[in-house]
Amino acid sequence: MKDNMKNRILRLCTICFLFFLTTPEIMADSRVEKLLPKSPGVVGWQLVGDYYHYLPDNLYNYINGAADLFISYGFVKLAGAEYALGAGTRENAIVDVYDMGNKLNAFGVFRSKRDPESKSFKIGSGAFGSERYLFFYKDRYYVEIQAYLSASKDKDIPVKLARKVADGISGDCTPPSELNYLPEVGLVSGSEIYITGGILGHAFLDSGLMGDYRIGDKVVKAFVAFFPSSKQAVIALSRYKDFLKKAGEKCQVLSGFGESGFVSKEPYHKNILVSQQGPFVIGVTDLSQAQKGEELLKSLLRTIKKPT
Repeated sequence: MKDNMKNRILRLCTICFLFFLTTPEIMADSRVEKLLPKSPGVVGWQLVGDYYHYLPDNLYNYINGAADLFISYGFVKLAGAEYALGAGTRENAIVDVYDMGNKLNAFGVFRSKRDPESKSFKIGSGAFGSERYLFFYKDRYYVEIQAYLSASKDKDIPVKLARKVADGISGDCTPPSELNYLPEVGLVSGSEIYITGGILGHAFLDSGLMGDYRIGDKVVKAFVAFFPSSKQAVIALSRYKDFLKKAGEKCQVLSGFGESGFVSKEPYHKNILVSQQGPFVIGVTDLSQAQKGEELLKSLLRTIKKPT
């Protein structure tokens, strides 16, 4: 009798343990799913079937090789749904909501997907697309809407769906605070991007911001690479110098520009000015003449010292 009671208690404890292990994921799935409207709010259109979900380990089953991009930006999970104009019609729309973990990651995916030729919309924190394909981001979520339409009266269904989903996402529409690391003066509007996997193709500059700047009649690039600590930023700067030296370039000391600043030639990117300040490595590249980037580098150094 006592053994049976012990076994029951053990089974109950095991069930409770597994429940608590999976509850955060279940709650998170539910949170994303709630952003999908039960009705698109357009006469005749309705939800088809159940919501579907994907996690990092099976996202490939849904979007094949495109999953790599999302996973590199910290993808957490996806919830999606299909909407259609009545049963048995060809008029339908797919809504996919990607939880990217934080606003900066969602911004990064959004900018990587943007087509400069696409029409912009005032939805969420930014939106681009067309009558058949529209995408936007807001807070930690990146959203894609793809429609298959033939009736002209329903051409605006992607926009209506996007606005309904965006309205359901809490928080404001401000861009990621990290964008404040890029000074405004001279910045080419809309050129800001968040990169993971290597700035300028360098793995030791794993993630950070890049933006285009006008200096006179030329456009150059500036970057701010993020690191968890100053020590790791110092290591990254040292690896950068080693890379340039192995490429046959000389690194000349750049005094008065942060910590361990230097100037060199960068393969495929002309001249470059680089410095380290706290947990950041910053740089200005694509310079025809190195000294032309000094004021921008100083501006970057001043900006990263300010709270975001």
